[in-house]
Amino acid sequence: MASITALVILGLLWGGVYLLMAEGLNLIYGVMKVVNLAHGDLIVFGGLLAYTLFAHAGLTPITALLPVALALFALGAVIQWGVLERIPLGGAAGELRTLLATFGLSYVVSNTSFLLWGGQFQSIPFLQGALRLGPLAIPEGLLACSLAAFVAALLVHFWLHRTMAGKALRATAESPLGAASCGLEIGRIRIIAFALGAAMAGAAGALVIALVPFQIASGGDLTVQSFTLIALGGLGNYLGAWIAAEILGLTEVMSQYYLGPDIASAVIYLLFIAVLLFRPQGLLGRVGRI
Repeated sequence: MASITALVILGLLWGGVYLLMAEGLNLIYGVMKVVNLAHGDLIVFGGLLAYTLFAHAGLTPITALLPVALALFALGAVIQWGVLERIPLGGAAGELRTLLATFGLSYVVSNTSFLLWGGQFQSIPFLQGALRLGPLAIPEGLLACSLAAFVAALLVHFWLHRTMAGKALRATAESPLGAASCGLEIGRIRIIAFALGAAMAGAAGALVIALVPFQIASGGDLTVQSFTLIALGGLGNYLGAWIAAEILGLTEVMSQYYLGPDIASAVIYLLFIAVLLFRPQGLLGRVGRI
């Protein structure tokens, strides 16, 4: 019984980290209908930037969270303003153009990371002990990173629903034409949305590198993992992504414990395929859309 309780707690904690990894991608898709294929590479870039701050300034993943997020916010704003904003989105080829553009950006970000940090794996030793709760042992690093991820996700959720800027962003996601007719500057809102998505990717990278070692090739897997999560929750669906993150966290921890790590990866993608077959609109449909 104690082992099952420990597995459930670990699964929920990993769900918090997965949520922050995928929320940036979810936000960008919800507002702009752009699948950002460079998302995983931005997570890796943020993680390696946190590694540099740890190596040269002694910042922990928690204290590096804000400077890394701000740096990625600026980078995301430049990418949106300088590249994506200039690509015509109309017509049947609009989504394909943005898909190809973000595919190219993933190579640019990945190769920039290679030039700056090389190709070796990097990680940050952080809170490597365990918190004992009776018979349960909870990894302190995972607990701290998961709590920080939950707080960051809740702050973004509060900003989206309780501030005028967040409501303007949600209005643009619902109807760009209607938002423009109300006087909102759609171009500026898209820049903020992409920059915020990149900042969340960077924040996730700063936390995840303390749990899983990164190298530049990790970006592809992180993009697929994030996309799987938001597809499960429903593209652009904030609440659905939250539930999907917890389901994925529990599924991964349980299947790794009982079936082994190789089969665990297959179980996650089988779950993804099952949702696409029987619930293609995601777990919650339109409920909870950004």
